Amino acid sequence: MFDRGNIQLPIKHWSYSSMLLFLKNRLQFKKQYILNIYDYKTSPAAVVGQAAHAAVAEYWDAQTANPQYRKLEMDKIMEAGLKVISLTHDDKIDYGKTGSREKIIQDFTQAINTYFSELPQYGEILGVEKSMTHFIAIDGKQMPVPIKVKTDLIYRDENNKLVIVDHKFVSSYSDNEIDKPEFVLQSMFNFYAIEKEFGEKPSKIIFNEVKISKNKDGKPQSQPYEIVFDKHPDYFTFFKQIYSDCTKEISKPDCTFLPNIGDMMSGQESFEEYRKNIVTVEIPTGISHRTEHRDFVEKKFIPSTTDKEENKYLTNEEKIKAKLLEFGMAVETKGTFTGPNITLYTFKPSRGTKMSAFENCAKDLAIALKAKSVRVEAPIMGTDTIGVEIPNDTRTVVKWDKKYLLKDTLNIPVGLNVHNEVVNKDLADMPHLLVAGATGSGKSVMMNVIIKTLAEQNSDQRLKMVLIDPKRVELSQFKNLPHLMAPVIFEESRAIRTIKWLVGEMEDRYEKLEKYDCRSIDDYNNQSAEILSKIVVVIDEFADLILSSKSKNKDNGVETDIIRLAQKARAIGIHLILGTQRPSVDVVTGLLKANLSTRISFMTASRTDSQVILDQSGAEELIGKGDMLFLDPYTKGLQRLQGLYI
Repeated sequence: MFDRGNIQLPIKHWSYSSMLLFLKNRLQFKKQYILNIYDYKTSPAAVVGQAAHAAVAEYWDAQTANPQYRKLEMDKIMEAGLKVISLTHDDKIDYGKTGSREKIIQDFTQAINTYFSELPQYGEILGVEKSMTHFIAIDGKQMPVPIKVKTDLIYRDENNKLVIVDHKFVSSYSDNEIDKPEFVLQSMFNFYAIEKEFGEKPSKIIFNEVKISKNKDGKPQSQPYEIVFDKHPDYFTFFKQIYSDCTKEISKPDCTFLPNIGDMMSGQESFEEYRKNIVTVEIPTGISHRTEHRDFVEKKFIPSTTDKEENKYLTNEEKIKAKLLEFGMAVETKGTFTGPNITLYTFKPSRGTKMSAFENCAKDLAIALKAKSVRVEAPIMGTDTIGVEIPNDTRTVVKWDKKYLLKDTLNIPVGLNVHNEVVNKDLADMPHLLVAGATGSGKSVMMNVIIKTLAEQNSDQRLKMVLIDPKRVELSQFKNLPHLMAPVIFEESRAIRTIKWLVGEMEDRYEKLEKYDCRSIDDYNNQSAEILSKIVVVIDEFADLILSSKSKNKDNGVETDIIRLAQKARAIGIHLILGTQRPSVDVVTGLLKANLSTRISFMTASRTDSQVILDQSGAEELIGKGDMLFLDPYTKGLQRLQGLYI
């Protein structure tokens, strides 16, 4: 054992994960736990596990507060896991040859459905996802380095004993007859942390293994691997030895951090970093683990520049400059532009100021301006300025008018910018459009503007429309439109048949183009006696269509058909306009977004929803009622517009 006051280590604590990595791949350990560099790729299975843990924690947290909380809130539970998946970028995942984001979502959904179909029953729950860091004693002797533990769930059983639960989402079960080394090590970390935290020894730990894949033989999908601590005194001897040996080894002045190139997860990466000398093998600077005395110092309130009485008449531009200056960011006022509902203040930043610093000041500016929301654009693409957008005190309704029409085109007046100029976009150039936003944000009004504009601009011979409305209330007002190829479609079965028919129509049109050696529908109409009408397909709340099909365990051909149309239908004059209130990653998939590069996001409920739609945040700061962010692949950055109103 070591004297606590004399030991010098490059780490602040041991955890199960750090000690396991130190044992198998020292160079990767140094990078992750000493240098705090987390740029390694994770596996799809690990992402599924992280998402499932988040979903299960959401359930048990809520169930602890309200015992009546059951599967009624399944959407919220699923959303907690899907948020983890959506925030894990593709460049952080090693998909291998067969993995995909869609497969991750599928495995996550299967794992959660399995977990709740065989929901375990626990006694009084004392903690969920509980993090603990403690100095511990083994055989009555204080250990020199604290341990850090995060426990999935702790409860008290019918015998008033503490029980630890760790959820494992796996592809196969562990053998209960074999002492699994990882489980033994993790159980000991949990034992000592819980003993220190609660002042009593836990009786056992249950590793609840839940299979991701579905058993074909109908056997249970979950299996407990239990370790009863009183039955395994040898585990305590093992932990005392492994803790001591790892601590001795890492504290050596000549400790060398070599790679383990046979490591399944990070061997290749650590080998490359060792070979290229990116992460060196020398011992890093030690950290003293003596307990230091700290005096509490009460901080005094210091008013902000904008709070002072003498500055109460500052203009918004002056308030922004003053607030930014408090954070050491000097700017020069460039121009102010007032749109229908938003005012844009532009500033030129001083030399040496990073753009990321401005983005992190949005909430501070909101306090200084007493604004409901503030959006910072740093930089405004194509300029040398940054922009600060603030809602106007009074809102202006921008009404749709026939002056916005462009005859015989598929032009759409998307909205007005801060310069009070209408931004037009031709659907033929998009060539498809995704419209998303929370309830009341203006999504349905936008869909109405699009349909009415296209119908007014084109004859029913030149343009045909297919309207699909699973909610039955939004598009029914267009039931008498002469451009409709069929009555407004409400039923799921009719919608699926119609989309399949459109795929067939697309293939037929391509055969006609091939016959006349044409590259597009416009070329064909110029050469052939037959005139092919352009077709605009509008699906309001297409998430209902896709999720309904998935929930009934159908072959989800409707999603595949929509993607096929998005990939191929442009040249033959078929265009998709998809709307949704539910921008979750299982609906707005990566493959779908790749083929719908033009997108409009109205106000979203969360930052995650904005990232799903636009691949970046910002929509959560919008103010509703037509306030939108327009993503045009032909224009750098997002355009903030005010939608028209019918």
